[in-house]
Amino acid sequence: MAIIKFNTMELGTYETDTVVSALTQTSTANNKPMIKITLSDGTDSITALIFDSTRKDLAKAGIEEGSTAVVTLEVTEYKGNRSYKVNNINPVKLPEDELKDLVKLPPIDPAKLVSDIITLIKQSSGRSYDLSGTDVPSDDFSLTALAVRIIASNISAFTRSSAAKTMHHNIYGGLAYHTYRMLKTAYAVCEIYPLLNREVLVCSTALHDIGKLLEIRTSDTGIATYTDMGNLFGHSLLGIEMIDREVWRQNQAAGGRSYNAEQVAMLKHMLASHHGQPEWGAIRVPSTPEAMMLHELDMIDSRMYMFEENFSSMTPGSSSDPVFGIAGDGKSVIYKNSFSDYGQGTAGTAK
Repeated sequence: MAIIKFNTMELGTYETDTVVSALTQTSTANNKPMIKITLSDGTDSITALIFDSTRKDLAKAGIEEGSTAVVTLEVTEYKGNRSYKVNNINPVKLPEDELKDLVKLPPIDPAKLVSDIITLIKQSSGRSYDLSGTDVPSDDFSLTALAVRIIASNISAFTRSSAAKTMHHNIYGGLAYHTYRMLKTAYAVCEIYPLLNREVLVCSTALHDIGKLLEIRTSDTGIATYTDMGNLFGHSLLGIEMIDREVWRQNQAAGGRSYNAEQVAMLKHMLASHHGQPEWGAIRVPSTPEAMMLHELDMIDSRMYMFEENFSSMTPGSSSDPVFGIAGDGKSVIYKNSFSDYGQGTAGTAK
């Protein structure tokens, strides 16, 4: 079965392979069961309706979030907008080359992103490290060594993991892409604000979302679902526990204290506070300049990603529907002006 991209579909009925990104159980006005299903073609996503069906029905048929399926999709127009209805859906196992076409990836290969992240961590202190791999000296108990060891011991999961179920960087390798961009920005702000300790900021940035390796499960198609541990604790606490386990492991190997206790405490505080405010999920509010900057870097990159994703389907001189997360109120819209060469790195002067 060939993949028919959603943006090429006219009104009519199509049969195509796709990825099931999300399933939401709901009902019709007549109180009959209905599923809102989000489908991805590797480039775009759409939300379609499946009538007279439940999530339990789909699960019995082998359809769940993250799976691949062949769908019969009816495309119609309703009140001037495209409307999609799934008339038939069945699970399908795709050959690797076709599966790759359905998986949305960062613009940089995830494996290279992780390699570059480890290099950026090693360079943050200004000390000399071998940049050709993931090794650090066995007697090195710096924050740099701690961050590298944690990522290196989870490198496969870190490479594939999405950064979220929704909102931002919710793609295969999204966590590495989000982390890499934040690290590059961290280096830049350290040049502007000498008050910041670059090693502390870089290492905390590298690990700020490490708990997402336990909070969410990422499928081969890049779809994230929450684990029981994620639902119970959240990634900040899970990340702090990963740091504690690494410290304990090195303490056992060293036969005593290994890492500097104050440095580890500062690192853990930054994970606990990187959401900025309790209502946004922070365990504590930022108490150090590096912790405050980490929160701001996280906000910058997540919001920029939202603009990027929305801009891809917008025409210049138009506004989006309300976008949840841009301003935290679920009511803010995105405007794409008609005089900027977005993505070209230009100064953005009016033409």
